[in-house]
Amino acid sequence: MHRSSSAAKVSGDNPPPQNHRATSDETSGELPTYNPQSYIAIKEQNQIRSAGAAIHLIPCLLVICAIILWFFSDSGPRMH
Repeated sequence: MHRSSSAAKVSGDNPPPQNHRATSDETSGELPTYNPQSYIAIKEQNQIRSAGAAIHLIPCLLVICAIILWFFSDSGPRMH
């Protein structure tokens, strides 16, 4: 496989481009803090809340299904 001569060569020794500005997060070396008001945090809280509701909904649904099955079950004609 041949590469064209106009392709840029990649090397690990190259310095970063001069037009790149380091932000305060990059220069401090610290991880970003958790913001409870961010979109991701609110989305996670809603997901946890809905999972908690589903935990209580599943047993109720099972009991309702069992009652419906018991009510409509037919034991057949009884002989006395």
